[in-house]
Amino acid sequence: MDFKDYLKTKRKEKNLSMNKLGQISGVSAMYISQIERGRRVTPTPKIIAKLAEGLKEPYDELMKVAGYMPVEEFIEDLSETIQGNSVPTHKVVPQEASEDGEEQFDLDYILDSRHKIFFQDRLLTKEEISKVKSLIEIVLKD
Repeated sequence: MDFKDYLKTKRKEKNLSMNKLGQISGVSAMYISQIERGRRVTPTPKIIAKLAEGLKEPYDELMKVAGYMPVEEFIEDLSETIQGNSVPTHKVVPQEASEDGEEQFDLDYILDSRHKIFFQDRLLTKEEISKVKSLIEIVLKD
């Protein structure tokens, strides 16, 4: 079930109109309508948190249905890749290379990944991500 159908189903299960859900969640009824009709892309985690609160549903569940990967799952996938148990989908800089001990990711991985990328609380389209990558390549060209 995709997010728009899930949201609509949960809203109806709770006998909530779009207006009522909007009032209790702080998300406009118009925005909820656009999500349910598929005219909006997946909402940001901030909006999902508001909807979860309004629906009295677990935030993690809504995030999962929306296609966000839980941090634990991401770390598990990353660990498998590093250990050679799966085909690498990104480049990881060894921890020794990091001054502060934090794990680092290659920028290509971030821009080419299957994960959703947000800027200023808005999901970027594939075309926008491609433009960002092109701009970075121009700016960082030798």
